[in-house]
Amino acid sequence: MDMQPGFKASQDAITQWFVKQEVTRCREEGRPIIIVEYDPHEMGETYDSIKSLIEGYDLAIVISKSGDDGSSEILKACQAKGFSTQSFRMCGVNSDACLLESIQGLAEKLPQCRITVVQDACNCVTGKANDVWYEEYPAIAQVTVELHGQAH
Repeated sequence: MDMQPGFKASQDAITQWFVKQEVTRCREEGRPIIIVEYDPHEMGETYDSIKSLIEGYDLAIVISKSGDDGSSEILKACQAKGFSTQSFRMCGVNSDACLLESIQGLAEKLPQCRITVVQDACNCVTGKANDVWYEEYPAIAQVTVELHGQAH
């Protein structure tokens, strides 16, 4: 989600490294990958180092959104590509804005789906220890936060 140069939180090298690890793992496991961009004309396109990981991979798509909540665009992409909506692994920036609102939107639209938020592969301008991890995400029943490969 929004791993574009226009977002300060996406510029963090550690966050980029973990996002690339997540994309690589999903590809190796044959899982769908949706790269979501917030208005790429304004914020730039997703970093090439991330997009290059999905080149030639049929189960990947890059989509754009114009608001913080990208859940509608994600669901449209799932429908268009025939991707399951039973579970999602989410990462990117900003963990307290676009990522959070997209997850809340998915949870509202698909109350039976399971969502894992990969904390290592997320960031926001107030840092990785933002209270969103202790307040907002745990308040969503179908969300599990994964830190260092361990679900919490």
